[in-house]
Amino acid sequence: MRHAAPAIRDDTPASLWPLSPAGRATARGLRLPDRTTAVASDELKAVETLARALGVADVPTDPRFAEVWRPPEQVSPGFREIRRAWVEGMPDDRHAGWESATYAARRFDAAVRAHAAGGDLVVATHGMVLTAWLVSIGRVAPGPPAGEFWLRLGLPDVVTTDLGP
Repeated sequence: MRHAAPAIRDDTPASLWPLSPAGRATARGLRLPDRTTAVASDELKAVETLARALGVADVPTDPRFAEVWRPPEQVSPGFREIRRAWVEGMPDDRHAGWESATYAARRFDAAVRAHAAGGDLVVATHGMVLTAWLVSIGRVAPGPPAGEFWLRLGLPDVVTTDLGP
């Protein structure tokens, strides 16, 4: 599950952005399967999304579900193009200091497999790392299709897949 809409603040690291009022409302409206394991990224917007969706005060977290590790950035008019280039596997000078898509997908996959334990798992996470992982397991095609998938993700959004064999 991609987190709900955050309250974006340039003076605050993205990992500490809370949900916006609209994000809180949409997160409360999410319906998740009963009797599943649920884990959030340790970023505030993901934690709040999962907690509201489940109707609980606290949820377990795992930092391996965090968004792509990168230096702090300002939200600028071109931020979507920069992020899309990364998602499509076309990093350039704008991505200096960013973790690779391969590494992001591996850490995410390790967390999924550690928490799934043969049952259903709900993960509250972020769009870029989710897309990189889905590409790595063959559920989303790499390149421009990955970019299109990422652009279509809503805030919040629920993506269902299996781990396969």
